[in-house]
Amino acid sequence: MTTAALVVLWGVLSWGVLLSVRAALAARVLDRRRQRTVPAADPAPHVVLLVPALREQELLAEVVRAAAGLSYPPGLLHVVVVTTQREERERHAVAARVPALAAALVKADAEDAAARLAGIVPSGRAAETARRTRASSDPAGTLRAEIDAVPTTREVAAVLLPAIAAGHPGVGLHHLHYTDEGAKSSQLVHAVEQLPGLLPPDADPAYTYVGLYDADSQPDLGSLEQLAATVSRGDGPTPHLVQQLPLQLRRPHAARHGGTDVLMRAHALADLRRRTGVEAYRILARRRIRSARLPAGLTALAEPVVYGIGAGLFVRHDTLVSIGMYEEPVDDLLVGYKLSTTGAVMDVLPVFNLVDRYPRPQALGKAYALVAHGSIAGCRRLLTDPVLRAFRPRNTVVLVKEGLDTAWWFGGPAVVLAAITALVADGSGGALLVWVAAACAYTVLHATWCVTKARQWLAAHRGTAARTETPTWPSALALVPAFLLQPLLHWAGPLGHLYRAVRGAPPALGKTER
Repeated sequence: MTTAALVVLWGVLSWGVLLSVRAALAARVLDRRRQRTVPAADPAPHVVLLVPALREQELLAEVVRAAAGLSYPPGLLHVVVVTTQREERERHAVAARVPALAAALVKADAEDAAARLAGIVPSGRAAETARRTRASSDPAGTLRAEIDAVPTTREVAAVLLPAIAAGHPGVGLHHLHYTDEGAKSSQLVHAVEQLPGLLPPDADPAYTYVGLYDADSQPDLGSLEQLAATVSRGDGPTPHLVQQLPLQLRRPHAARHGGTDVLMRAHALADLRRRTGVEAYRILARRRIRSARLPAGLTALAEPVVYGIGAGLFVRHDTLVSIGMYEEPVDDLLVGYKLSTTGAVMDVLPVFNLVDRYPRPQALGKAYALVAHGSIAGCRRLLTDPVLRAFRPRNTVVLVKEGLDTAWWFGGPAVVLAAITALVADGSGGALLVWVAAACAYTVLHATWCVTKARQWLAAHRGTAARTETPTWPSALALVPAFLLQPLLHWAGPLGHLYRAVRGAPPALGKTER
């Protein structure tokens, strides 16, 4: 038992070290690419940027201006804002519970009251709305008036887009409104289905890229120039997927000061290792394996599975349509699964998309619950879809790898805790202390690397610096202890999702509180 427990603990720590090494290698490749002169693509592809918007009244102007202001040849950039009737249906549903909500706001303290309004009013207005409601002699009436005074995202878009279009005559700006049922993926599918009527006749689907930016996205000004240079590089087939990595280094409006905020800032920094050590490294590894010209079966076994990261995910238009576009419950994850199964050509951009970090652990838990739910749905799709099953052995390899990965995500922390408990019960405290010391030393090195890269990449980012959280020495050292809690943060969402499923309760899923 002691030997097995030590194998588990040292194996987990070794895997973390390996991820850090991979992150450093991938970061080195990206940094070298970014420092090169970007050659002008001739011809450059058409690029469609989809901006799905749900309760994004405060951030919509920011992201649309950022998208329209990206450096790109006139006539080749098309920005499509997709609002949804779901927002208005949910607003009507809130009206029925305004009295109960107002009463809860009066009883809560100021910070908790603002948190209760997440997803009901824009987070930047939540604190003031809660204050006015709590101070009013008619809390329910005041809260109803405050909610009614907030325009819908559709109304904001209708006023905003013509004004931005006037300042960017070379950019096609479009507003679509989705009226059917469904969440973000359904909005995106609706937009892709409308593209033939929005794009000019010369937009060849085999050389048009459909990208996605969420409302909190602030991409580097050279993102599309880098995209065009990447897809026209000429050292292989035109990529089916090009990924831009997010930097979760912007302070969200819903963030509050305190210990949990320190924890979330540490999570945003720790996320850099995952982005580079997993997503970027896997894409770069696929390119290296493909260039080695191994036998087909060995290539399928060796190529890692790539996850799609929604904000900054670019897929060739014809490829996106051929794989069934975006799917519920998660718009991006299954895109990566399906393209990994089909053996698609992929690449990664060396410039980044600056996005909001999560404001509190509850929001992060709901986001990870959604991704875990999507992982299970994706594995089920890989197992049952006859089209994907036809891509054997690639489909089988992707299914096995992701099935094991998902199972470890749900059960891995429990195995680690069991191993620690076994060592304590066996009286092997000395061996456990050695492992703890090694884990703490690694965590310090991990945190130091993440803080260093965050400072470097934020300095290199060409875009808005609004709400940017740049870690500074020595205050960044205070975040190091919070790094030790990151595995538990990653586990909380899937564990909560599993608990609700066992109880038969509806899942608590979602990614934003804006």
